[in-house]
Amino acid sequence: MPLLNFRSLRYLQEVERRGTFTEAAWELGISQPALSHSLAELSKRLGVPLFRKHGRMRVLTEAGQRVVRYADRVIGQTGDLVRWLDSWQRGEVGSLRVGLIDTVGLYTLPPGLSRLQRERPGIDLQLVVAESEELLSMLDRYQVDLALVVGPAGSRYNSEAIATERMHIYSWPDDIAGSSSSGSEVAAPAGWALYPSDSRTRLLIDQGLAQLGIQPEVALESSHPTVLRQMAVLGYARTVLPRHVATAGEDSDLLEGPLVALRPIEAVWRSDEDLDPRAALLIELVKGDNPARTA
Repeated sequence: MPLLNFRSLRYLQEVERRGTFTEAAWELGISQPALSHSLAELSKRLGVPLFRKHGRMRVLTEAGQRVVRYADRVIGQTGDLVRWLDSWQRGEVGSLRVGLIDTVGLYTLPPGLSRLQRERPGIDLQLVVAESEELLSMLDRYQVDLALVVGPAGSRYNSEAIATERMHIYSWPDDIAGSSSSGSEVAAPAGWALYPSDSRTRLLIDQGLAQLGIQPEVALESSHPTVLRQMAVLGYARTVLPRHVATAGEDSDLLEGPLVALRPIEAVWRSDEDLDPRAALLIELVKGDNPARTA
């Protein structure tokens, strides 16, 4: 298969449009001999004559006309590609795979996500919900482009702070101790519903409860904050939740107890890559529209 010179195809296209070598050369900003030489090389590479003499003029052969049609397609598609790449670089089009923890998907991301879909409809956004450690593993395996996780993610990643969530003890109003501002009155709960023991959030909670002098008897573990909240609403257990989770929904009468932890939420991406333009835009929108940034 002969290697075709893109510039020669462009020259041939211009000759067909202008009708003469002289006008085509002037439009292209090159000399007529340079134009003639380039098209002669193209004809040689293809092994077919592109022009035939018609009196004092040169006109395209049937093969030349076919090559012009090919040039139209190639140059047109190349222009489309260049425009798409420019839009991709500006973060206006392309795909973005985002991994996020449960609370981010329910409370932190939606405002920014709505703006992203409204302002950048050309972005194909794909979301995955999992726990922080699994999301970081997916990031390592190139299965997501950005992960919104409980920080700190560590030196292996690039990261940017998204929000700091205030996590308090919550209980149903009948649980008098749940509204206490000190740890002494909540030191012996009947049961607790908490995040899984191997999660980053649970580590923060255990440290905070220990500082309050609380040793929780855990009756249920779940990575889903809505499950933990419902356990408290039903009066089955006390829990520790981000404030914006505990106060969401119609059943928002849970009593807020002592502050247990400040949970950092970070946007994380691979350290060996620049931040994807679409990810940078999403981070900007989430930080700007995030009701839980200092909740």
